[in-house]
Amino acid sequence: MKFLLSNISIGKDIYTKSPFDLRSKSIGPLNLLSEKGVEILETESHTSITDGYLRDLNCDSPNSHIHTERAIEQIIAGWPLPEHITGSFSTTIIDMKSLEITICNDLIGLYPVYYLKNKEGFYVSNSIILMALISGCEFDEVGILQRSIGQDFSNIGARTILKDCKRLLPGQYLKLDKFGEKLETKYDNSLFQDISSPDQKHQLHKKYWEAFKKEVTLCLIDQEEVKVALSGGIDSRVVLGAIPSDKKISCLTFGAKVNYETKIASRLAKIKKAGFSNFYQPDLYFPSYEVLKKYTLQTEAVQICSWLEIMENVKAQPVVPMLLGELCEALPGRNILKYSSRNFRQENFIKYYLLKKDYQFEKSTPENFEAWKSKILSRYLIYYGKIRLNRMDFKISSKELNQAVKEDLEELFSRIEAHKLPYAELYDELFSWYTYTRMRLAKQLQISSFSYRAFSPAMSIQILRNTSNIHPNLRLNYRFAKKLFKESKELIKFNKVPTNQAPLVPQYFPDLIKFPVWGIRSKIDGYLIKRMMKGKNAGNRYRLFKSIDWAGAYQLPDMEKNLKDYFKINHLGEEFFKSILNQSVQRKELNHWPFANIDIMNAASLNMEIDLIKSLREEIDEV
Repeated sequence: MKFLLSNISIGKDIYTKSPFDLRSKSIGPLNLLSEKGVEILETESHTSITDGYLRDLNCDSPNSHIHTERAIEQIIAGWPLPEHITGSFSTTIIDMKSLEITICNDLIGLYPVYYLKNKEGFYVSNSIILMALISGCEFDEVGILQRSIGQDFSNIGARTILKDCKRLLPGQYLKLDKFGEKLETKYDNSLFQDISSPDQKHQLHKKYWEAFKKEVTLCLIDQEEVKVALSGGIDSRVVLGAIPSDKKISCLTFGAKVNYETKIASRLAKIKKAGFSNFYQPDLYFPSYEVLKKYTLQTEAVQICSWLEIMENVKAQPVVPMLLGELCEALPGRNILKYSSRNFRQENFIKYYLLKKDYQFEKSTPENFEAWKSKILSRYLIYYGKIRLNRMDFKISSKELNQAVKEDLEELFSRIEAHKLPYAELYDELFSWYTYTRMRLAKQLQISSFSYRAFSPAMSIQILRNTSNIHPNLRLNYRFAKKLFKESKELIKFNKVPTNQAPLVPQYFPDLIKFPVWGIRSKIDGYLIKRMMKGKNAGNRYRLFKSIDWAGAYQLPDMEKNLKDYFKINHLGEEFFKSILNQSVQRKELNHWPFANIDIMNAASLNMEIDLIKSLREEIDEV
């Protein structure tokens, strides 16, 4: 649901020409546009709009609006928020007396909020497309290049595809006066601030689980029905187990009924006594031009097209919550890269998996932080070489582009440095949350919001603070998760169900059994893939257990036609499109392995986003 706030007068003849069902409201000299269905909380002291949810752990009211109001009052009182305020959110608040505007978001910033000030005035919005239409601002070449050829195909830091339009940084609080001038900026640096002992003989899981159940319960107040995006992985099991038994639960997943992941998810739903539906529509992996346009316009989040299988086949229920699992893999410490690589796990299986030795961590110092920054810079800048840049129709030089990327990364480096992390290994983890999680995985929330109110309780302030304070020695290798499932009555019943990684073997089995099963499955999958590639036969089996058939997706009869349709008006460059098309054909012919098409659909949705902005501007200019 989109909104835009500005101190510029916006004529009805302008906003009614947009493709959104917008209402206009005046608040003194300010103008608020909002789509039908946007919840505007109004009190005598303030008006606010919140994406996501806010709750007060000290409040016993069963009314979510009262929780939100109390949380808003705490935001106005000071930042960071106190421990009794939780939620996953971005919020825009207007003080009714001073007309000052406060915009802020949670620790990671999963729900985007953008702000822009130019010579005409200022704008705040949760939609890049609406921001571009109303403000008339120019495009930002660096932002477009980051999303088209950069690592993770995502903007870095506060950068967007619009010039001078910024996205709030993680944990940022920004106060503006009624003219859009910045009055105050603060940050929440409360992650990793009270890390536990590394002792494996702990009872932290009990406190964590009680907190998680309360978070989910508060998230779902006012609601009798809830949807769960159930993949069958550990994170979605945790969410499913935490839902109160008095709720009507429906579990949804994408993929064919015969897929192993679908069967796992179905078993978990049955144990919970929840409804279950899977959705399989492979032609949506390369959707039609019309479908891509619809979801780009409404969500600005098309990337993992498997989600379209759900959204295109359910009845939209915009007031019904849909819960997703943890989006940053914090509980198993998967983004602590030093100890999470495949090679490391294989080479150290006996030491850490069987003997359960403690992991050793390097104390953070200014020197190792600078060394880490240099490594990240090198990793990112390699994507912006002249060869890749020359495929694009942009004027910016490679030198200018590299300098801009460095500046954007410095914004995130400053955010990480402000946390004063105790261990050097945590630099990678927090950086991943601020980049891949915030920009890529958060799109799962945004696209799910097409049909539901999508939340991830594990990403809330309370739970993410809690998780980050569990010593990494306890989180790695699913040590904490194993204890959680073994000793929590709501989760122990899921323990007999295998995970997707180690099929056929119950989750509670020891690593001595699960690890070799995973290895054997992986070896067989590798053999089947090589056989398929060698035989150039996409009909051959390429997984021991059936899964999403990406080789088959590239064989779809309309694949090439749809790709050409996406770029029939090309804003990224002819050579860039030829490269995208060639990649797709090479994967279709099995000259290259047919990976998931995230890179291709990212380019297509970016081009569509730019085209929508330009074409809609032309329509508005005709007024």
